[in-house]
Amino acid sequence: MNTIPVCKYPAAYARKHGEIEQYRASHKANVACKNAIETAIRDNYRDNRLGKEGVKQVADQFGYERMFYVLANTVQRKDFDGRISRDNKDWAKTIPVFEDKDYFGDERRSEFEVDSCNPGLTDIFINQARREYLLTQPLTKQDIQSEAARLLGRLQSEREPNSPSGTHFMAQISPDFLIRASTKDQDRLFALLPFKSLTFSTLKDRKGIFAFIQKDENRDQPLRQRKPSVRKKLENIQAADMPSPVKRDVPER
Repeated sequence: MNTIPVCKYPAAYARKHGEIEQYRASHKANVACKNAIETAIRDNYRDNRLGKEGVKQVADQFGYERMFYVLANTVQRKDFDGRISRDNKDWAKTIPVFEDKDYFGDERRSEFEVDSCNPGLTDIFINQARREYLLTQPLTKQDIQSEAARLLGRLQSEREPNSPSGTHFMAQISPDFLIRASTKDQDRLFALLPFKSLTFSTLKDRKGIFAFIQKDENRDQPLRQRKPSVRKKLENIQAADMPSPVKRDVPER
């Protein structure tokens, strides 16, 4: 069902614009997605833990857009419930879900509200879904800058060398960052950190990649500034060479 477009406007709008069949197909898919989410939560909750596999199952079948639409609708209708986190309530408000009442005044949105599961588990499912979606997105310049700032802070906060050999300061690169990072992204991260002895490496018997600097490195340095690209430099030069427009007096009429 991930090929069916998500119709976000109510039935009255769809009927007025000749899109009622698309609306009905979308509404049917919303209800099916809601049922799939409830099934995924029930099937993957064991030993007081909700497994992440359910998110992938629903996303593969319905796509992230519809899954998020159904989850946002659910949270908006449970705004009173303290078992839903404030962060997820704020997130849900960023996804428009319009009022959609039928002839009798009943709200059609209730038909695709995740309601047969504990709201606390629904909240965990939303957290997992938002994280899994984020991991599919390419890194932005701000993401790389933020990770560089985080690593710098960790390297500067240690009082003594914290590597197993005691010869280096080290900080682990975020696993989430590495999942999303290309080779160029890692190179950009490396370039922002100001240390001459900097290396990225693994550690025996420990998962992940770590940033290392020698213990005698000057750690009181700010992040390096990103250098403008050659293209940006050329654009700036061309802009500077452009003659300023000549202001001409406009004759009075």
